[in-house]
Amino acid sequence: MAFHTDWDIRKGDKHCEKCQKEFREEEEYFAGLYDENRQFIRRDFCLTCWEAVEKPSLYSFWRTRVPKKEEKAKLLVDDDIILNFFFRLENEQDQLKKNFRYVLALLLMRKKILKFKDVRRGEGGEALVLRQPKEGREFVVYNPQLTEEQIQKVTEEVGQILNVQV
Repeated sequence: MAFHTDWDIRKGDKHCEKCQKEFREEEEYFAGLYDENRQFIRRDFCLTCWEAVEKPSLYSFWRTRVPKKEEKAKLLVDDDIILNFFFRLENEQDQLKKNFRYVLALLLMRKKILKFKDVRRGEGGEALVLRQPKEGREFVVYNPQLTEEQIQKVTEEVGQILNVQV
């Protein structure tokens, strides 16, 4: 299986996509993730312009803020947003999105939001069975058999999309 990452992913912009207003330190804004032609594209919007954004074309979105200059890079996205993104990818068949969901699962396990329960092996390959203790839900996550280097690449992309250090 060839591994490729064709997403147009960028870190949070320093300006609004719509009005081009420059974001100030500690200013809150919305980050929207669009699924366009099998690519995740991130666009950032000021709070004012967010009201006019066409939301049906959004894949996911979250409210975040510009960190202070002296503030260390840290998670600026709520765990529920990451979990929601994981949920949204559940039935995706696109290989890039399966890779992305797998890395999100690893991140959520590291944060103890999802717990490892079992490994299933079948004709379709290997899958992790994970449990969300908070709600008692179980999830099956396809294991795309990524190398450490590939996992690192997708992890960096997760960080860029969510504007977090993972």
